[in-house]
Amino acid sequence: MAFTDEQPFLDAIFDRYADDRPRLMYADYLDDIGEPERAELVRVQIALAKLSSDDPLRPELIDRAEQLARHAVVAWGEHLGDLVVSVDFRRGVPDSVSVNATTFVERGDELFRLLRVRRLRLLDAAPVMPKLAACPLLAGVRDLDLCGCELGNGGVNVLVRSPHLKELVALDLGFNGLDDAGVSVLARSSALANLTALALNDNDQITSDGLRALAESPFFAGLTSLDVSGNDINDHGVRAAVTSPIFGRLRCFKVNGNHIGDAGVTSLVRSALFSRMMKADPHVELRASGIGPAGAEVLSACPALAACSSVDLSDNYLGDQGIAALLRSAHLGRLKSLRLGRNQLTDAGMIATRELFDQLFNHLALLDLSGNRLTRVGLGVLAAHRGDRPVRIEVSGNVQSPTGGDAPVAVSDVLTTLIDSVAEAARLKHRVANPRHRNEDS
Repeated sequence: MAFTDEQPFLDAIFDRYADDRPRLMYADYLDDIGEPERAELVRVQIALAKLSSDDPLRPELIDRAEQLARHAVVAWGEHLGDLVVSVDFRRGVPDSVSVNATTFVERGDELFRLLRVRRLRLLDAAPVMPKLAACPLLAGVRDLDLCGCELGNGGVNVLVRSPHLKELVALDLGFNGLDDAGVSVLARSSALANLTALALNDNDQITSDGLRALAESPFFAGLTSLDVSGNDINDHGVRAAVTSPIFGRLRCFKVNGNHIGDAGVTSLVRSALFSRMMKADPHVELRASGIGPAGAEVLSACPALAACSSVDLSDNYLGDQGIAALLRSAHLGRLKSLRLGRNQLTDAGMIATRELFDQLFNHLALLDLSGNRLTRVGLGVLAAHRGDRPVRIEVSGNVQSPTGGDAPVAVSDVLTTLIDSVAEAARLKHRVANPRHRNEDS
């Protein structure tokens, strides 16, 4: 069978891209022509798209989708020859390709005759940016990925002068060495007025001034997703974003890896934006954000947290006080995943919060406490309170991790009756301060 026989189905899918019904009709057609594995790929990827990230069915479905996709990718790879570096399936349809930018400029029309492309990832685009910006084929692309192309501010300046970006809805400019000047170029351009998703992550040099320029630009009023992770944004930038009337449609705001601190977290979690974020995707990700106990306290008090199924506060400065504040929250009833790696939790903090952890274990599926300051004392308390509940606990990289990573510590390692005594409290303090000398007073 020629792939061109499928074109009417693919045209219908692209015309109603958000609707799964044309895709399911396509799957039925694939069954009828003796392509059951490709039909199953459509149905499995549709099912995956509807599941939350912490759904227990996801691992099995992901494995099956990967098995099915390998066969389908090989078939389409042969069909497309050396035009593409790779082809990807989304909700069962091959609509995403990675292409060398020079190849696209020279042979893009050939590619588009063979495949309907919605998402285009271009590789090594910087040397051909003037030709690329002038290429009329860009008008048919909805999702343009230029991540890691080393464009710099100059490359972005060339890109936004293209007359062929009016239909673009998603743009990825991550890892491109941009700074505030490059973001200002974006903010002043009307070429991207239909954009709903913009990624500027890991450019390192974008500051609050750059974010403020976007938040004040009338050309970005349609944004629903903005990723500025891995830059140099502080609390002033967060405040500009959450108070911006331009960003009234925003419901996904990623700001990991910026030193927004307690003030930035406070602005975020008390905003209408945070409530929209929790309704759209109930996952809190604030890794490496310079958050301390005060920020944890504000987050724990936020009613919007009640919708949350996962919290990732890895690589912050919560310490014992901040972790205790978070665990005391009345809004963690739906929490399935909690990541608190590298947050300076000590044995004393674990002992003080053991009852709070005990309550979480009734519904938690994953707890990450890796890279903290726990010894066998704190790990023993943790294991004792977990008991036989099926919570996966990660504790590698602590002061004294158990053999085998997260293997349970024997409850007999910790005598809770001694922990409660005044004398042993002093001894525990000494052992925490000198973890390598735990047996010196035995």
